Amino acid sequence: MINGLPINCMVNNFLFHRVNPARDILWDPLDVSLFDKCIRYISSHFHIVLLEDYFRNNVIFFQNKIYSTNHFDDIYKYNLEYALPILEKYNVKASFYIVTDCIEKNIPTWTYILDYLFQNTNKNKVNLEFGFLAEELRVNQLGSNKRRIEYVKKLKPVIKNLSHTDRLKVIAAVEEAFDDIELPKLMMNWNDLHQIKNNGHYIGSHTVTHSMLGTMTNEDEIKKELTESGEKIKLELGYFPLTISYPVGSYSDTTIQLSKDAGYKMGLAVKQQVYYPERHDYFEIPRIELYNEPWFKTRLRIENVLGTISKFLNRV
Repeated sequence: MINGLPINCMVNNFLFHRVNPARDILWDPLDVSLFDKCIRYISSHFHIVLLEDYFRNNVIFFQNKIYSTNHFDDIYKYNLEYALPILEKYNVKASFYIVTDCIEKNIPTWTYILDYLFQNTNKNKVNLEFGFLAEELRVNQLGSNKRRIEYVKKLKPVIKNLSHTDRLKVIAAVEEAFDDIELPKLMMNWNDLHQIKNNGHYIGSHTVTHSMLGTMTNEDEIKKELTESGEKIKLELGYFPLTISYPVGSYSDTTIQLSKDAGYKMGLAVKQQVYYPERHDYFEIPRIELYNEPWFKTRLRIENVLGTISKFLNRV
């Protein structure tokens, strides 16, 4: 046994973000009908638990069962309308990981903001003449909406790999250039989170500002992201959360140690893998993210076929 779990236990941690019938060319939410298929399939093929339960209630996972936990990062308000009724329909509980500044200020995460600004601005100039960007990305004139979309598709994966300081410079420059846009009010509030908690779901931390912790070098800033988010949840909901979900799956050895020091018991990555307690540290728990794709592909993700193929190809 490891931490109450048998050696051969498998836990499939499925990650969702947004469930919505509206389409988005840059970050498409899971369609409502697809989410229904996912939860129906998961609830009929897996033994569903809350990831946090074997800490707070001493729940023991038994051998010869395949488990599932279901997670939501970021906490967009329309999940109340579209995702919660489906979870209730199939009697499925989920864990929700919140960015406390997004809740307090009703602003989306920086990843959403970046997409939204490029899609909706009427301006066509942005000064991104930063030496740390490739020359093709150091642009001033963007022109048409089509060109802006093509550009941000190239920019976003690049800035995710920048240092924390450089990433903030790019985001600030984009926000300054596209100041004609008012951001939408999309996030849940504390009353919504009380409702979710009272319905048997779990609320955990996704940091204060959705910063990518693994790219941060200032330990005091990392501590602030971890501690202040947990303390705010404790103030509003009555407990310091057991779980920290690393934004954009970004973490480091320093992140792990500071998460432990802050009082968390688990840290969540992405990694598109099944979680085996004997193989994975409690602060590097992998999750399988599900996307708005054809059902046959989504089902392959749920059954971990795509993850297994990808793992095999990476070894070849």
